[in-house]
Amino acid sequence: MLTAYVRAIAGRSISRPLAAVIVASLAALSPLAAQAKVPGKTYCFNRICHTVKTIPEMVKLVGSEQTLSTSFYDDCKRDRYNPCGLTSSGEKFHPNDADNAASPVYPNGTVLLIWNPANGEAATVRVNNSGPYWGKRKLDVSRATAEKLGFKNKGVAKLVVRVVSAPSLSEARYKKNRHYAKVPGHMGKYTTMAAANSAMVVAMADISSTRLAAADLVVNQEQAASEDENEMTPADGLRAAARRALGLKPDVRRVAPSTLTAQAIYTRIRQVY
Repeated sequence: MLTAYVRAIAGRSISRPLAAVIVASLAALSPLAAQAKVPGKTYCFNRICHTVKTIPEMVKLVGSEQTLSTSFYDDCKRDRYNPCGLTSSGEKFHPNDADNAASPVYPNGTVLLIWNPANGEAATVRVNNSGPYWGKRKLDVSRATAEKLGFKNKGVAKLVVRVVSAPSLSEARYKKNRHYAKVPGHMGKYTTMAAANSAMVVAMADISSTRLAAADLVVNQEQAASEDENEMTPADGLRAAARRALGLKPDVRRVAPSTLTAQAIYTRIRQVY
């Protein structure tokens, strides 16, 4: 289909073999395009140029909202404009999951809450790819996200977008076959963006608790081994196991349930994500 598209653009006078060569050349350039999405850098595709926001800029944008004209993209076998291969973050594209999106300006790894004011449907997604490259659109969600938010048949919708968290520099860089931490994805219908945001905070906290529970299991095993071998204290085992299981920093601590407030939960989320 892509070969036919190239011939349509260049004119039917171009031979099919030559069109195939052009397609192959474009495919060969895809790794370079993937690596081009770097915070603070400007990159161009399809004669459209965008500058990716820096990490400090994204930190300042956390909590901010704007309305974006949003489209969607699908698996390369169905979407002729989507080249096959890894996304610009290095993660595999998951068109059937309602938890990922592409943006030409938000760095990869950015977490967004998106809400459709037309029907109240909301989802929390992570940016893991570049695009779209049409007009002034600044967001391209997965096909499953568009289905859940109710605009797949229309193709484009105006969505309210809130920046939930900024990525670290390592999250924003290209890493082949990477796997980002899970985000809630589709969350259901809410009357306001504020209500959707409250649900997102709880959902993110639930994911965080699940990861910490897994760390506790590993910690218990580490502590048992430590008592037998007397090589480290339980506190040392806790820190080491948490770092291995979750990649947490040594200064990350659990929050007692009795002390949890909305602000405490959000602070905890920022520490983990």
